[in-house]
Amino acid sequence: MKKKLVASLAAAMVLSVASTSFASTNPFVDVPAKHWAYDSVNKLAQSGIIDGYGDGTYRGDKLISRYEMAQMVAKAMARSDKADAAQKAEIDRLAVEFSSELEGLNVRVTKIEKNASTVKVTGEARLRYEDYSSNGASENLGSNNFKLRTRIGLTGNINDDWIYYGRLQSINSLRGDKGSDNNNVTMDNAYVKGAIGGTTATVGRFDYFLNSGLMIDSTLNGVNLAFGNVLKANVFYGTDNNKDLWDNNNLKADLSNLEVTGLGLNYATSKATTLNGGYYQFKDKDRTATFAGSFGDNKAKVWEAGFSTQFSPDWNLRGSYGKSDANTDNKAYYAQFGYKGAEQTKVGSYGAWVGYRHLGANASPKTTIDGPYTVNGQQGFGAKGYEVGFNYTPVLNTVLQVKYADLKATTDGAPTDKTKYIQAQAEFFF
Repeated sequence: MKKKLVASLAAAMVLSVASTSFASTNPFVDVPAKHWAYDSVNKLAQSGIIDGYGDGTYRGDKLISRYEMAQMVAKAMARSDKADAAQKAEIDRLAVEFSSELEGLNVRVTKIEKNASTVKVTGEARLRYEDYSSNGASENLGSNNFKLRTRIGLTGNINDDWIYYGRLQSINSLRGDKGSDNNNVTMDNAYVKGAIGGTTATVGRFDYFLNSGLMIDSTLNGVNLAFGNVLKANVFYGTDNNKDLWDNNNLKADLSNLEVTGLGLNYATSKATTLNGGYYQFKDKDRTATFAGSFGDNKAKVWEAGFSTQFSPDWNLRGSYGKSDANTDNKAYYAQFGYKGAEQTKVGSYGAWVGYRHLGANASPKTTIDGPYTVNGQQGFGAKGYEVGFNYTPVLNTVLQVKYADLKATTDGAPTDKTKYIQAQAEFFF
């Protein structure tokens, strides 16, 4: 904080207590009667809450350092028993602002002030444009959308071992679409996380994005236990927070509140290479025929295995293969070759990639791949094809990205449509 702002903070504290009446003697010889701070300095000093320098001056015309201001705040804290409610509130605010300098002076900040300074607020705003252009023998489809997604995250320390995290999310169509997720604000994350019994437990509503996200990128209401050093594992149980698993396209059922049990594994074979895998079971406790036809009964099982390797400082390769126990169209796999990558804190950084994907209609419950399917983005016919993309950081905490995918259906007997998918977005972090 610049010195002028520090002086303004001091003035704010002083001016806020001007309602109390004190004697008119000016204790600081360098604050003339016509000075803008004369009355306030006089009143606060007469109350015995602050004093100036050792030579009897206040030096109101001089810009002071944070350290000098912290010394005054420390004196005010020591004499806060003489302050009224308004004065104490201002002292508390200044104590938080100058907490690091006060600690250097071995001044103890109260527990409440410490807690206030440990609450962290973060945010992300994403502007995204998507365009699907599908055409073939039986279809002539095309659509596009332009949306703003806003996320505000709040992290607070409960104690030395546990934290709370909450995240508000809003998705707004900038074209006035009336989709189910448009213009709604939801608490899409709300959980506590901490150490328990040699594991790290997460309890509440949290994202469960495993491995590459090829097979699952969703939100779970439940519990996750993470443990292990070299071989890292995540065991989780709960209900999925989304209704559109498998795009709810072939199953024709309400897929809300599906019971989920799963295991995710991650093993670093070296500093450059990591292997991963996962197994997930989705069960409908209320209906016995949810997955009938494609899967059989009220259960669906999914597994996957993959890898990522940084084979040089600038080049990387990753891939994954997954499968469900559906009768047909049950396989998914992808491979991606990348160069560098944009970093939000590194202005001028950039990256590019090329990849290939194959997503059967009944393979992935909820993939992270954007624009993954043919026929106007619908999952029912699956999709396969290549993707190219580029990202760039023009200014601090701003990342631009554009990608293009050329896809066609994987399902036998599907329309012969090809989808040309384009996505352009800007992400802002604050």
